[in-house]
Amino acid sequence: MFSIRNIKKIMNDRDVIIRKGKESLKRIHANALALLDLTYTRDDLALLLEDARNGLERKSIGQIQESLDLFVDLLDFEPLLLDVLERDLQVFDRPGYKNGSVLAFEHLILFDEETLSLGLKKGAFSPENDLGLAWVMQYVRGEKTADLQGIEVFELLADLALEKSQTQRWQNPATNDK
Repeated sequence: MFSIRNIKKIMNDRDVIIRKGKESLKRIHANALALLDLTYTRDDLALLLEDARNGLERKSIGQIQESLDLFVDLLDFEPLLLDVLERDLQVFDRPGYKNGSVLAFEHLILFDEETLSLGLKKGAFSPENDLGLAWVMQYVRGEKTADLQGIEVFELLADLALEKSQTQRWQNPATNDK
């Protein structure tokens, strides 16, 4: 039976309003994300690279960290916790492949906030490999140098990001229309 009183009860029921509101927000959010063009070009990466260069030149930990975080997120690098380090060092690595039972990573990034030094060891790295861990320890003590340092690290990351973008465009031709 139709009743105004029942309609008022339903309209005043917070659970119904909140649940429908959350569903609506999720739908709006999903639709908005679908409309965004999340591709990037060489020019976009050049701007990110210039921000990183400025951060390094000005010795701005905030700007360096922001640039590093952008590239780490863009390239799916992950933080790597190495308990053997004598001092705090931010370490990032991109999951690579599994060699037998050993997980290997690619391109080890090391950032020391204290000295603002940024280094990258190219190639495969495994925290389960004693030689890899020994290299990290020697790097921390200043006995070894990274393959790339400072802005060179960001330049390689920009190149990797451009490769990733081009690969994604090739795999998803629908984004080429934009």
